[in-house]
Amino acid sequence: MQYTPSFVSHRSILSDEDKAVLHAYSHAYSLERFRGDTRNYEEMAVDFIYTSARIEGNTYDRVDTDNLLRLGITAGGKRYSDAVMLVNLREGFGRVMSTEGNARLDLDYLCDLHKVLMKDLLPVHEQGIGRASAVTIGASVYKPLVDPNRLRTEIRFILPEAENYHDAFERAIYLHCNLAYLQYFRDGNKRTARMMQTATLAQAGVLPLFFDATLIDKYQRATVNYYETGDYAPYISFFKENYRLTIINLLGHNPIHTPEQDDDSIGFRP
Repeated sequence: MQYTPSFVSHRSILSDEDKAVLHAYSHAYSLERFRGDTRNYEEMAVDFIYTSARIEGNTYDRVDTDNLLRLGITAGGKRYSDAVMLVNLREGFGRVMSTEGNARLDLDYLCDLHKVLMKDLLPVHEQGIGRASAVTIGASVYKPLVDPNRLRTEIRFILPEAENYHDAFERAIYLHCNLAYLQYFRDGNKRTARMMQTATLAQAGVLPLFFDATLIDKYQRATVNYYETGDYAPYISFFKENYRLTIINLLGHNPIHTPEQDDDSIGFRP
């Protein structure tokens, strides 16, 4: 299954109801409030880094991750590259969370972010540089583009195309799915896509999505499904469920109720 350019073209991603639900959750716990809540910020940052690393096969558990990030203590018997990945994710998270409203999420921003995430994990000449060789996708029949010229053409289409989405959630989902789909870099594409999703929401003054470890499988399946079908629906379902969990974790209860939650046992209702 080859790269399909129509997947990355502008089309509606979220329904009006989807947008209303997501914005209601974001208003229940604002980004400004989150930045000022030191305890929640630090805990959620570690959770984000730990879960993002787990998606990539990192072997550190949550306690070892906390010890590394807060105390600088590496876990015995673990790969050195696992510790490097976690430290790089911490640096990347700090960078995207400080993204200001006037920042341009352009190719320079993307490549600089990739350099941070892949420091000491890729050779310097491959950090922040489009790949010149083929990559394969595990558990998928999708075969990303190989030609470097096509890769450059597509990345220069995707980043400006994202600006045509005026809703921050829609823009963030577009960037995540299509940066992961393109596989512009030799490695670290999903990590970079998740960080760009976070940067997009932070830039818009919206609380980002914090990945929940219980939904890793759903995230991976939704991402592979997009590679093969171009269908956003499974990723939207994952995003909405995970965003709801993000707010519940921060508030300790579910601040809104929607009809689709009538048979949902996750969290609490006001």
